[in-house]
Amino acid sequence: VDASHLEKFMRDRRRARSLPTYPAALLDGGRKRVKFADSMGLSLARIKHFSAQEDPQIPPKVLSRYQSFPPQQQDPRAGPDLPRLLACFPEPRDAERRVRELRVCLERLAVTRFELRGQVRVLRGCAVREVGVRLTYNDWLSYVDAQAVPVTVPEQPGSESVRFGFTVFIPPFMDPGTAVHFAVFLRSDEGEFWDNNQGQNYSLRHR
Repeated sequence: VDASHLEKFMRDRRRARSLPTYPAALLDGGRKRVKFADSMGLSLARIKHFSAQEDPQIPPKVLSRYQSFPPQQQDPRAGPDLPRLLACFPEPRDAERRVRELRVCLERLAVTRFELRGQVRVLRGCAVREVGVRLTYNDWLSYVDAQAVPVTVPEQPGSESVRFGFTVFIPPFMDPGTAVHFAVFLRSDEGEFWDNNQGQNYSLRHR
């Protein structure tokens, strides 16, 4: 094919072109309107007006699948709130005696599927700066501190301590065999004090 013929063919070849940016037909009283068009210049969009009274019609089959997602993998012998962590220590006892010795001690721990809730006793009269719990999920390669806040409950007459409470959220994904170790601490003007289960730490293991 002669080069001049090829150039003329390319020049004359019809190409798909969109509408001009602002053709006169789209100008409405000086305001600009947008219209989407295909390669032939035909409209790509249709306008549908919905009323607030129109509810979407969702098939019951779709709703049932939505309500059952995501599937829960649970122990068939237990309820839906089965904790994922089990305490590896006996329930703390004699908090009044221990708080006199340590100035801070763990009084109670509740484990649910998604969180740890604990109560800490602090010796009354301490110039408290901070009370909290220190946790690790990787055998102390790293750790996180969670602050405890005063609990507004009536104290027993003659009690030598005050209560603090903390809540720690459990990671959503934990490998089997994972252990969580923690200890409670008190920072005061007199120094830093710990209750770490007599040096063994408080430990919980993945169910």
